[in-house]
Parts: sequence; C-alpha cells; structure tokens
Amino acid sequence: MKKQKAYVIPHTHWDREWRYPLWKNRMLLIEFMEELLGTLDTDPEYKCFLLDGQVAPIEDYLEVMPQDRERVAKHIKDGRIAVGPWYSLPDLYPLDGECLVRNLLKGVRVSQQYGDWQKIGYNSFGWGQTAQFPQIYDGFGIDFIVCAKKVSEERAPQSEFIWQGPDGTEVLTSRLGEHARANFYFNAFLYTKYGMNCISDKFKYSPDLSGVVMHNADSENCDEDFFIIDPKVGYDRSLLKKGMDDAWEATDASVLDDHRLFLNGTDFSTSHPELSEMINDLNKLYEDREFVNCRLEDYAEALHENINKDELRVIKGELRDGPSCDCSGNALSSRIYLKQLNKKAQNILLHKAEPLAAMLSAYGVKYPKGMLDVAWKYMLQSHPHDSINGVTQDKTADDVENRLQQAIEIGNVTYDKAVAETLKMIDLSSYDKEDMVVVLFNPLPYKVNGVIKTCICTPASDNIWDFTAIDSSGNDLMVQEVARDEKSFPVHDLQARPWPYLADRHICYLETGDVPACGYKTIKLVPGKSFNRNHFYWLNMRQSIGEDISKTDNVLENEFLRIDINNNGTLKLTEKETGREYDNLNYFEDTGDVGNYWAYYPPYKNKTINTLGANAKIWTEDNGPLSATIVIEYDLEVPAYGTEVPGGVKGDCKRSDETVIMKITSRVTLKKGAKRVDIKTTVNNNAKNHRLRVAFPTCIKAVNACTSGHFTVDERPVKPVKDKDGKYWPEMQTLPMQHFVDVSDGDKGIALLNNCLTEYEVKDDENSTAYLTLFRAMGNMIVTWWEAVGVFPKQGGSQLQRTMEFEYSIYPHDGAWDKGLVYKEAEMLNGPVVPYQVTPHAKGTLPQEHSFVSIEPANLIMSALKQAEDSESVILRLFNPTGNTIEGKVIMPKPAKKAYVVNLNEDRQLELPLGSDPGVIEVSVKQNKIVTIEVIF
Repeated sequence: MKKQKAYVIPHTHWDREWRYPLWKNRMLLIEFMEELLGTLDTDPEYKCFLLDGQVAPIEDYLEVMPQDRERVAKHIKDGRIAVGPWYSLPDLYPLDGECLVRNLLKGVRVSQQYGDWQKIGYNSFGWGQTAQFPQIYDGFGIDFIVCAKKVSEERAPQSEFIWQGPDGTEVLTSRLGEHARANFYFNAFLYTKYGMNCISDKFKYSPDLSGVVMHNADSENCDEDFFIIDPKVGYDRSLLKKGMDDAWEATDASVLDDHRLFLNGTDFSTSHPELSEMINDLNKLYEDREFVNCRLEDYAEALHENINKDELRVIKGELRDGPSCDCSGNALSSRIYLKQLNKKAQNILLHKAEPLAAMLSAYGVKYPKGMLDVAWKYMLQSHPHDSINGVTQDKTADDVENRLQQAIEIGNVTYDKAVAETLKMIDLSSYDKEDMVVVLFNPLPYKVNGVIKTCICTPASDNIWDFTAIDSSGNDLMVQEVARDEKSFPVHDLQARPWPYLADRHICYLETGDVPACGYKTIKLVPGKSFNRNHFYWLNMRQSIGEDISKTDNVLENEFLRIDINNNGTLKLTEKETGREYDNLNYFEDTGDVGNYWAYYPPYKNKTINTLGANAKIWTEDNGPLSATIVIEYDLEVPAYGTEVPGGVKGDCKRSDETVIMKITSRVTLKKGAKRVDIKTTVNNNAKNHRLRVAFPTCIKAVNACTSGHFTVDERPVKPVKDKDGKYWPEMQTLPMQHFVDVSDGDKGIALLNNCLTEYEVKDDENSTAYLTLFRAMGNMIVTWWEAVGVFPKQGGSQLQRTMEFEYSIYPHDGAWDKGLVYKEAEMLNGPVVPYQVTPHAKGTLPQEHSFVSIEPANLIMSALKQAEDSESVILRLFNPTGNTIEGKVIMPKPAKKAYVVNLNEDRQLELPLGSDPGVIEVSVKQNKIVTIEVIF
C-alpha cells in the first residue's frame, strides 16, 4: 500500500528584536540555541531544524557564545540546522529592491561560512510579497518559494501555484495551508501537550497547566511580561490522533494529496525535543501515512517530481491581499522617522559612496570594503519587519535609529573619502593657488543640469563680498547670494595640530550647467566686490537683473511652471507650454487613528480636518533669478488624542474634545529651469492617535496609479477591486511606494516624488485626489496573540511627539510615466549634485570635467555600482521598469578588459563581447528584467 507522506519540519520565527529589546531577545536566543544544540547532539532521529530562513541568529548567538562555533557549524554543515538564504528577515516595501538583493547576498555568504545555505525562497515573514520575488529568487538559483501575508484563497484556492513576476519569470510557490507555518504547532503539538491549542478560548495561563512563572515585581516594571522559567515537558499520546487529524485537514488545499507539508513552529518557538518521539508515535497511529522529519528542500523536491506544473494556477504580480490586519498593511507609516533614516542611508550608500568608490577602484584606489560592509550590516540589522516599522517597545526603536545613524555616518565619511581621492586625481594646475575652486559631483548615471544651494568659504582677510562663477569650458554660471557670516574653522591636519582659519561663509544658489554622468565638473569662483567688515554702514547694496523667480506676490514662475499660492495656502500649478492647470494642491488632511502598529482604525466618532478652509500665513524667502521659496504656515487646531476601544466595544471610541495647535510649515521652492516644484514640509506634532496626509487633487481620470517598486513600476488600479459581494477593504487602498506615484491618462500626468515617504492613496473621487501619508501616530501596543497583548502606556515614542520634516515634489509631464521620464526625475530628487570646495594643486592627471560611467537611455535604471562580493571586479546592476525592451549602452571612459553577465548571486552566466570600443558595453534588457554585469578593468 502506498502511504501518504507527511513532511514535519520544526522551525521558529525568530525576531532579533520585537516584543522585547535586543538583549532580552539575545538571552532568549541563548536558551533557545542551547536547547536546540542539546537536542541535535543527543537525538540522531531529529534530522533538521529550520532557522526561519535567516542566518543572523547564528551570528548573534556566537557573538556571546563563541565556544559553540564548532558545534553550530557541524550541524549546519550536516544539514541539521537550515540557515539562509536571508541574512535577516526584511520587511519588503519600506526598502529599496537593491536592499533585498544585498540581504540575500550576505545571507548566502554568511551561511556558507558555517556550512551551506537553504536553497528555498522562504519568506513566510513578509508583510506583503513584492511582485519581483520570482525573478529575485530565480537570480539566486532558487526554484521553490514559501510565501505568506498574503495571497488570498480567492486568488489561490490551492496552496501551490505558479507565481509569475512582471518579467515573466515563473517559480513554483506555496502559500501553505490553514494556519500556514504554524499548522502542526497549533493543532498537533500544543493540543497534545496542553490539551488545547492556542486558538481555543480556554488557552489561558494557569500554574498547573503552563509551568513555573516569574515576573519582575518592581513598580518600575509593572508593564513588563511574565516569563515561564520551568516549562511543562512531555505530551499526552491519547490526544495525538485528534490533533494530527485537525492538522491534516488544514492542509486539504495542497495540490498533492500524498505529499503534505507540516511546519511546526511560530514566533519564538523552540526545537521541541519531544518531536522525534511524537513522529514515531504518529507512524504507529497511522498505517496509511508516513511521517518524516526532513529538510524543506526534500519537500520541494517531491513537489517538483510529482506536480504537473501545467495544471497549476498562475498568479501574477504582488501578493498583498487584504484585509490590512492580515498583511500588516498599514505599518508602512508607523514610526515614519525610521523609514526616513533608512531612505537617507540607502541614498548615501547606493547613489554616492558605493558607485564612486567602485569606479575609483578601476583607477587603482583601494575599495573601502570594510567600511561599507559595516554600514550594510547596520542597515540589514535594521531591516527586519518589526525593526524597520518600529512596531516595538521604544528602546528597540531607539536601537534601530542608532544603527541607521551609524550607516548614514559611515556612508557619508566613505563618500567624503572617495571624493577626496578624486580631488587629488584631478589636474588643477591651470588654477592659481589663491583661486576658489568648487567641484560638483553628480552621483547619477546621466548628465544633469540644475541649481544647487551651497556654502562657499572665502578667506576673511580677502574681504570678498560676492563672486561670479565660470566652469572649466569657459561657460559663465549664475550665482544667487542668500546670506553671509563670519566663522572660525579648525583645519584638520594629520601632520600637525589643527590650523585656525577665519573665513566668510557665503550661502548661495549656484547654477551647475551640465554635470557629467557619474562624474564631476570643476568651477572657478571669481571674486567680485570687496567690503570693509569694520564698517557698520554703508554696506554694499544688492543689484538685480530683474529676473526673480517670484516677481509677483505669492507667485513663483520660471520658464516652464507658474505656481500661484491661494489664500488657503494651497497651490495652483500651471504648465506654461500646454496651459494645463492643477489647483488646490498640497492641502493637509488630519484624521483619527485608534488602530495599532499594523492596522489603521478610524474612531467611531471621528473628526477629519483639512486645511482647505484654513487661514494660512504666507511669506517669501530666498527670492532671486535662480531660486525662490514661498513659505506657507498653518496653526491647525486638531483633537489632542483619540480613545482606543479594546475589543471594539469597551469604551467611547472617539477623538477628544480637547484640542491642540499643530504647526505645519511648507516651504515651496521653484528653481530656474526646473520642471518640478519642490516642497519641504515641517510638522511639529503634538497630537496623538491620528494620521496626517498631504493631498493633491489631480483631476486626471487614470485607470491605474503607477509607483516605483522593486525593480519595476507597480501599476495598481485606482478603482478599488471588489470581491464577489461587491465589497473592498478601505484600509488596503493606502499602498506602498518607493520614490514616486504617478497619475496619468496617457496624454498627461502628474507625479508626486519623494525621498522620505512610503505610502500613498489615489482616490476614485471626482478630483482623483492623490494622498501621501506623512505619518501615523498610535499607542504602544504589541499584539502577540488575540488575547495576549503587551501594552506600554509609559512609552510614547510611537505617538511621534516630535518635529518631522518631509521632502516631496510635484512633477507634471506629458504622456505616461515612462514618456515623462518620471523615474529619472525621482532619482534626481534622491541623488542631487554635491559640491566640494578644494584648493588648487598640480598633482592630478584626470581632466577637470569627467564621467566615470554613463548609462543610456534614462529609463534604463542603475540599481547598483559596487565591488563584487568575492573578487575585485566591479558589479553593475541595471533594470528596465518599462513594458518594452530597451536597447541600451554602458559607457565607461576606462576601457574594460572583460565583461560578464552574472546572476544576482554574482555567478558568471556568459561573457559579453567587447566591440571596437572596449569602454562601451551594449545591453538589450527586456521589460521588467534585471541585468547584472561584472566588469574587469
């Protein structure tokens, strides 16, 4: 008789930090690992434990228990502890797609240090599953994915399906069955051990049932959890059959009736030393079933061998089905300051430090691998879903903030060092030693032209009042002075004590002219008028060419755009070439939020307030021919707090009658030659339990809203998708984005760009209003289970009682996002030109204007330019987010010796032919494809 086969795989979901801060979790990890190692050392029938698809817990454990390294490595090498492919368990949507690749690259290599890595796309932890996961996993040679949170049973009625990415890559995938990764644990293990599972209403603590418990009774710790210190062991064999039957029934959606997967574990679950004995008992109970403990790869192999893939349903795109509480859909804007820091760190490392350092390595400059590896470790340790979303106690959020600040600092100093090396290599011999020279660095792989704000220092002894600018080709560049002051600086010198330097600082706007792709250009500042600093009057009077950006009160205007500030502080934007107008832009909406970290809930008695009828204070700053800013300030009266309602019925669920004044200040800037208007909004948040959004009535009837995603542009319908009963989840209409959302009818469009936000909504209302969520503020409640909730009323960090700053832009354009080059404009916002002042020297050989690498056309996006993981080659990763094949070029003045197409794991796939010009690599990139190239110089 052929037996049905049950693959029982013990595992845990181990958060580095969540319910408890890092070091409490580390102590729990020690207990967990000691039990696991003891079980593996003494039970040869215990074949494999799945360590949550990550390897970071191994590093964490060995950091404090280094004496166990050989034991741990042996079990990993023998396949009895399955680690990887991930390093840590990232949430996906707050992160750049490149961060997901780096996490896998590190996870694979750290796992290999101990033995081997699990070749399964194990992602049962993600809060939504990105559309490009099939291609990403395929790029690491992974052909089976375990996913969660979530694909609905309506989309995937059977547990197994073919998941197709936007590029067409297809990978066999399982959503698991009922209770997902916890099925065996809930139904069989807990029921057999305690006579009930945790789904039961009877699941409550009692000393007789659970074991010995302790609680820190100090009054300062009154909100802290209780802890079992001597747990119950053993199980009741008489309950085993019913528990297993329930678990079996929960897998009835499996495509293969004869091969079923039973994952045994959940958050912080242990190795369950009784498991081998339990499996032996199960094999005795069922004559028609075989129960085995094995690796997840064994189950994947059985699926590949026995499933007819042609008969499986094909599921396309992202897996992020509602309701929001099932996929933690509204955590996107919790503790927004952590996401802002992460985006800042991403931009510094991915746009600046790595690319310049990588290209300098082709010129013989040592790549700062050690520094960048440390920065990435700080970043990746901040990316687990609980960490990056701050759904934690305040101490953990503080730790994440600190790690991200470390990554930012390392990125900045590494970039400064790379710039310093570049400055030494530039031939500045044509300048006099007294000349003032500024070098502009463009981190993007195409030339840019714009206006930047800079700080130029001139020797105080020279008494320079103003100056003009000229580039190395002799082109005059405009300067707009803003302010001056005197400051004494120390000049650091490794060979001496710091030198004192008294300087005049000039804050000014500078016209850049064309700055080469991934390169630099040199500008000379020519002194103009001088002044006597001892004269209190008469000071030099300003002069104007009569071309100020703000010539009329409350109006900004350049060659392309006119911005009128309405009396209520909203913007009326006019495209001068087409005459198209967009009105009432940039108003604010504040509404109640009595939900939790993971899901937004409006109060029953809600009050939604906006600024359309507000009285705004309006004034102008920095007005000149290069840039002008109009400031709009609101003193918005909002409810002071909201009342949460446990269980949905306990209490009066409302926004308070008590109010506070929340100050919102927007600085609206238009620059010469710009086709977008930049906005910097500062919010002094002193209210609680609310959500603040900024709104833009587009009046464009679009079918889809298009947003930058992971190696693609996600197209999501504006009209809510309803179920068979005609209903939808309103809280699932707030959706993730990277750095832009675009609304277009194909003829025209308007894009909202940002460098610090994660969530948008485009409403199907009469104005087609687009919203950017600035933040959600809520109480500190950690939901561990339906009736087991940690509440920390003394910890107020999640209420965001702080001043926050948000940068975003409005970019109108012709056509859809690709014709309008929206991606390029968003990249320019996130990777602006950076100026460095340098004293002239005659030591360099590079020209005064130079491009290290250029990529054509603009819709071929550079995701990474870095040193290879395992060699000194340079890795260039590109992707095509459009719906058409792009024939592109990579142009490098430094000729390549060889070039290869490699997969995401950086394994060589094929050698690329180099033509007559070895500095040009031609690439053909199909729609939504990721292409990674290894270059040897």
